[in-house]
Amino acid sequence: MKFDDFIFSSALQSKLQFFLDNPSKTPNLCFHAYPGTGKTTFAKYLANEIATDVRYYDINAYKADAKTSSSVIQSINECNTTVTRFMQNAEPKQFDIAFIVDEFHNASLRNQDSYKIRTEEMSKTHNAIFIFILNTEVHDKKATYAKRVSPAMRSRLYEVDFNIKIHEHDEVFALAKKKFPQLPDSVIRTQVMKNDLRQLSMRAKMMS
Repeated sequence: MKFDDFIFSSALQSKLQFFLDNPSKTPNLCFHAYPGTGKTTFAKYLANEIATDVRYYDINAYKADAKTSSSVIQSINECNTTVTRFMQNAEPKQFDIAFIVDEFHNASLRNQDSYKIRTEEMSKTHNAIFIFILNTEVHDKKATYAKRVSPAMRSRLYEVDFNIKIHEHDEVFALAKKKFPQLPDSVIRTQVMKNDLRQLSMRAKMMS
């Protein structure tokens, strides 16, 4: 996958390109938007570009196993020895390790605070970067970034909003049309307005 494969507005492209071009200046991140906007896919792409080792954690998977956020943190802590061993034979990059924590909105605000010390410590002691991912909704006041992320974590993360703004609809429609010419304009327009570009990829695959 290449950066050009993503369907992002020019404003979002510019912001994300900065992280790729300047990994030494890239802080711990939080990607948020509606489901299907490319947050997780890009997080994995970015992590693999700027970090030697990448670890992915899905909060939903841990909840399904009746585990808590402490289980994720414990797993992060246990990376100490494996990172050192992995680094011996890996190509060095800006970060030794990237931790991706997905579905972060499903951790309670109290549990989210348990990540703050670990995020700061691992960033310093293990040359790590953290990327947190969560779903937010523009029109639901209870599901905004400010409501779904604890103040302590917000102060430690750089927020990136992946939602397609109304004034960006035409631009993103043109990009999606170029990538998926086999799809009807009406379908593309509808999914762009819904902020769900994943559906376009799925429908295009079904038609191929």
